[in-house]
Amino acid sequence: MVAPDGPTLPSPAPARSVLFGLPPAGRRLPGAARAALAFGAPALVAVALGHEQQGLMAATGALAVIFGEGQVYRRRRRVIGAAALSLTISAFAGGLTGELIHQRLDAGGTHWWQFVLVLLMSAVAVASTFVNSALRLGPPGGFFFVLAAGVGALITGHGVPPGEVALWTAIGGVSALLVGMSAALTRAHPPEERAVGAAIAAVDDYAALPPGDPDLVDARYATVMKVQTAWALLDDARRADGLAATLTGAQRTFARALRRNSGTDDESALLFDTGRPAPTPRPSLRYRLLRSLSPDSHAMVSANRIGVAALLAGCSTVALDLGRPDWAVLTVTVLLHQGPDRVRGTYRGMHRIGGTALGLVLFAALYALEPRNWALVLILMALQFAIEMFVARNYGLAVVFITPLALLMGGGGQYGDILPVLRDRLLESVIGVVIGLAALWAVDRRAHRRVLLRNDQRVLEVIGHLLHRLSPGRARREGRAHSAPPAPPHRAGTPPDPHDVAGPDQERPARPDPQLPPPAPRASTPPEAELGATAPQHTAPTPTGPPHGTRPSSPRETVPGVSALRRELEFELMGSTLGAIDAAHNEPEWARAHWTRHQRIRRLGHEVLAATRQDTEIEPVDSAQLGRWSRSLAELA
Repeated sequence: MVAPDGPTLPSPAPARSVLFGLPPAGRRLPGAARAALAFGAPALVAVALGHEQQGLMAATGALAVIFGEGQVYRRRRRVIGAAALSLTISAFAGGLTGELIHQRLDAGGTHWWQFVLVLLMSAVAVASTFVNSALRLGPPGGFFFVLAAGVGALITGHGVPPGEVALWTAIGGVSALLVGMSAALTRAHPPEERAVGAAIAAVDDYAALPPGDPDLVDARYATVMKVQTAWALLDDARRADGLAATLTGAQRTFARALRRNSGTDDESALLFDTGRPAPTPRPSLRYRLLRSLSPDSHAMVSANRIGVAALLAGCSTVALDLGRPDWAVLTVTVLLHQGPDRVRGTYRGMHRIGGTALGLVLFAALYALEPRNWALVLILMALQFAIEMFVARNYGLAVVFITPLALLMGGGGQYGDILPVLRDRLLESVIGVVIGLAALWAVDRRAHRRVLLRNDQRVLEVIGHLLHRLSPGRARREGRAHSAPPAPPHRAGTPPDPHDVAGPDQERPARPDPQLPPPAPRASTPPEAELGATAPQHTAPTPTGPPHGTRPSSPRETVPGVSALRRELEFELMGSTLGAIDAAHNEPEWARAHWTRHQRIRRLGHEVLAATRQDTEIEPVDSAQLGRWSRSLAELA
C-alpha cells in the first residue's frame, strides 16, 4: 500500500488468493503421516481391547503431536509433553462438567445446564489464547484444548467416567510423544535445516525483485520472519556449525538487497548486515507472560475478545436448545484465537462457513456408512492426515475435513436421524461466525492502536535499561562495589527470570549514570496526538538527570545483564513489527500517521542490537555512540 505523500505499509494478501489459493507450504507429508499415526495408534489399541469410546479420547490426546511439528528435536519433546498435559487437563475438566450436566438433565433439569459447558470452554479458550499469544507459540493455537474440553464432556454422556477420559487422553499424549520423536531416528533433515533452507529461498526471491516492485514490502516482512525463525531454531538446536555460516551469507545478501531497494540505511539492513544478527534465545517464560499482563497487550486483547464472543455464541445456542453449544464456541475460537487482525479474521470466518457447509456434506456421506470400531478409527486417521496436508495452505479446505472429524469424534460412534444433526451444526456454525465477526469488528475496535503504541513504548523501555547497563560510569561504580553483598535482580514491572540473568555483574547494586537518561518509565500509553507528532529536527541535549517526577533508582536496585536485555529488546522489536502489521491491515490511515515514529524506534533498537552483539566487557561500546543513542531515546520517549 503506497500513499503519494506517505510511507509504504504492509498490506493484507488479496482475498482471492487467500480464499481460493493453494500456496506452497513446504514438506507436509511426513508431519501429516506422523499426526495420523499418533492419532490412530492408541485408538486402534483401545478398540482392540473393547474400549471404542475411550479410543476417541486417546485420539484427542494424540493431537499433541501437532504442537511439536517444526520444533527442533531437543525442544520438541518438551513442547509435545506440555501440550499433552494441557489436553489431558482440558479433557478431564470437560469430563467432570459433562458428568454434572448429564446428571442434572437426567434428574429433570433444563437444557440451561449446558451453559456450564459454555463457561468451561470459554475459560479454556481465554486461557489458551492468552498463553499462546503471550509466548508467541504460533499454530495450532488454543483450538485443540477447547476441542478436548468439548469432546470430554460429550464422551461422558456415553458412559465413560471422567477419570477414564483423563487416562486415555494421557495415553494418547504418550503416543504423540513417541511418534513425534520418531523422526529423530529416521535421519531426516532436522527442522533447523529445513528452516534455513526456507530462509535462503526467501532471501533469493526477495533479492530477485527489482526496486520499486509493488511486492517488495510484503516480501521484506515475510523474509525477515523466515530468517529470524531460522536463527531461533539454530539457537534452540545449539548449532553453530556450517549451517550458521550458510545462513550468515544469506542474510548478508538480504542486507545488500534491502539497501538497494530502500536507498537508505534501512533499519532491517542494519540488523541483518552484522554477520550474525540480533536473534538470541527467547526470553524466559516468566518474562513473556508478565509483559502480557496489560490491557494493551496483544495477548490480553485477543483473550478478552474471544471470551466475550465465546460466551455470547454459547449462550445463543443454549437459548435455542440446539444441543451442541460447544460447536459455536469452537467456531468462535477458530476465528479469534490469532489476535486482533480484522482482515485475516474475516477471511477465516468465510473459510469457516464455506468449509463447514462442504464438510457437512462429507460428514453426511460418512455418517450414512455408520462406521464403528476400527473402521471409525481409520476414517478419523484419514481425516487427520488430510487436515495436516491442507491446513497450512488453505484453511477453508482443511475445515472440510475438520468438520466430520469433530462431529464423528463427538458422536462417539452413536448414530440416528442425520437431518437434525446437519441442520443444528450448520446453524451453530453460522451463529459462531456472525458473533465472532461482530466481536472482531465491534469489540474494542481501536485495540490495534493501543497494541502498537504499547509495543513501541516497551522497545524504548528496554533500550533505556540496556543503555544504563552499557554506561561506563555504571561499570566503574560496580567495580568499586565488587565486595558489596549481591542484591536479587529486580526491575519494576518485569521481574527477570534468575536463570536467564547470568554473569557475576548482574547481581551488583546499580546507580543511574548522570550522563544517561534513566530507563523509560512504564507509564500508560501516551496520547495518540503526541505519538503522531514527528520528532524534532534539532539535536536534543544529553539529559543530565532523571526527568521531572521520576525517582532515581535505589542503590540496591539492578537490571538484567546485557545478554538478557538483548533478548528482551529483540523480543519487543518483533512484537513492534507484528503490532505494526496488524495496525496497517486494520486501519492503514492511522498507521501511516504513526509510521515515521515507529520506524525511528525500530531503527534505534536495531542499531543498539547490532552494536552490542559482541561481548561488551571485551569490546565496550563507544561513549559518543552511547550519547547519540541517549539523545535519540530522549526525543522518542
